[in-house]
Amino acid sequence: MNYSNAELIKTIEKAKKNQKNLTHITDKTKLSTEDKMKLSLCRHFIQFANNKRLTLKKISDMTKIPLPRLSEMTNYKITKYTVDQLIKNLTILSEHDRQIQEYLVFLESAAELPTLKVAETRKLTRDVKQASRMSLQSSHA
Repeated sequence: MNYSNAELIKTIEKAKKNQKNLTHITDKTKLSTEDKMKLSLCRHFIQFANNKRLTLKKISDMTKIPLPRLSEMTNYKITKYTVDQLIKNLTILSEHDRQIQEYLVFLESAAELPTLKVAETRKLTRDVKQASRMSLQSSHA
């Protein structure tokens, strides 16, 4: 389909006006720890749908989580939810996915750990990131 220059310019201008309504967050450096946690939790809903090749409607039917709520979570509308609400919905979803169950067990275990010194926290963070990269590389191999 061919578009005229005027139509292209009109589309670009409309996109610029709507840019403030984008749901995908590209700059995470200014986010709070809570918002980063919310993004991480929302990501599991998307991964579940992709891995199982299910529509949000089918997931809604399976979990009884209302379709509009699933849509908000998969579009990272994190201001609409607290971490508690996302974990509650993720717990419902975990009944259908072993990997999500393991993730929630990990979160629970992490919450019970004693507070670490800053240097120990940094080392642990580096180790977790390295292990995560290695896991991703081995799963793509």
